[in-house]
Amino acid sequence: MKDKELFKQILGLSHPWEVSKVDLDIANEEVEIEIIYKSKKGFCPECEVEYDIYDHREKRRWRHLDTCQMKTYIVCKVPRIKCKEHGVKTIKVPWAEKSSRTTLLFERFAIELLLASKNQSKTAQFLRISFDMLHHIMSKAVERGLSRRTEEDIKYIGIDEKSMKRGHTYVSVLSDSERRRVIDVSEGRTTSSASSLINKGLTEKQKEGLKAVSMDMWKAFIKAVQKELPNASIVHDKFHIMKYLNDGVDKTRREEARKLQKSNDKTLVKSKYLFLKNPENMTDKQLSRFRKIQELNLITSQAWAAKENFKEFFRSETINDAKFFFAEWYQDIKERSLNKMIKVAKMLIAHSDGLLNYIRYQIDNSVAEWLNGKIQEIKTVGRGFRKFENFRIAILFFLGKLDLFPQESQ
Repeated sequence: MKDKELFKQILGLSHPWEVSKVDLDIANEEVEIEIIYKSKKGFCPECEVEYDIYDHREKRRWRHLDTCQMKTYIVCKVPRIKCKEHGVKTIKVPWAEKSSRTTLLFERFAIELLLASKNQSKTAQFLRISFDMLHHIMSKAVERGLSRRTEEDIKYIGIDEKSMKRGHTYVSVLSDSERRRVIDVSEGRTTSSASSLINKGLTEKQKEGLKAVSMDMWKAFIKAVQKELPNASIVHDKFHIMKYLNDGVDKTRREEARKLQKSNDKTLVKSKYLFLKNPENMTDKQLSRFRKIQELNLITSQAWAAKENFKEFFRSETINDAKFFFAEWYQDIKERSLNKMIKVAKMLIAHSDGLLNYIRYQIDNSVAEWLNGKIQEIKTVGRGFRKFENFRIAILFFLGKLDLFPQESQ
């Protein structure tokens, strides 16, 4: 009797729910708590109208928090009612959500552990449940969190791509730049997948209120934004632009290195990261070699200097200042015949509206890049993801800033 009353108090049960039996299985280190429903009436879970109990389901089992380090389960033959409007329905139970295999308290504990550890495998091992059961808890938590999102005003968003696994398997990530969160994720990086992502992640009201979208120059993303968000400005952020300029420097270096090696000059051999790394972060040995190369005034050094000079563009105070700077900078690299940098410059000219919009809005993809880093951590800890939906759930669980926890009672 004491055991039954104890677990009734622990589970927070009240009439008509009662603990009828507590079984202890020492060999398997399990505790099983049997609960019965002691009433002839029940409420429809859909309309909450009271009806006579129609019948009972087969005995169900829910995993609960451990008791003295022993796995604990709740078992119950849950009653059903026959609603005039909704037909035969299983009544709600106070310890678990609909279709759940775990109790609310267990689910809450699992979510807290996951958020703290960021490791699904270790959390499942600690809780002594299967990976599939833990993933089910995560999926339910994300579904719950997405349904609880309110229609907040969103001014700036970012769209970026992230590889899911080796090869050309990508996902598109939609992020809220101000709240530093992932809004949603879609499979692929095509125009249709980006359009679907925008429409799935944003309401019509939110789309109308958007001011700007920060992104790369990927054509599929541009087309999707132009189609779905015609009133929002496209902003090509400085991080992606500097990435293109760095690529121009590296292509210049490789081309010049090959020419020098023909005359047995190994000046630029294994120098790639010297021109990609910030001099402030170089070791003394790296900095010494970098300065010696700079003194030679090679084409690569001139390309690197052009890339560094372009940073002034982002400090322009007005659109006219930015246009004037770009014209001067472009003229300089043409006079120096920095062909790889000229190619990058022509690409920037083709996307001049998005480039100049950076000066107008002063937003960039730094949040999206930060989130990309966090997504990479999720990939690394999870040792990769074979299924897109599993990857999406993990990203939204850890980076969606969702209200994940179940209600304490129903």
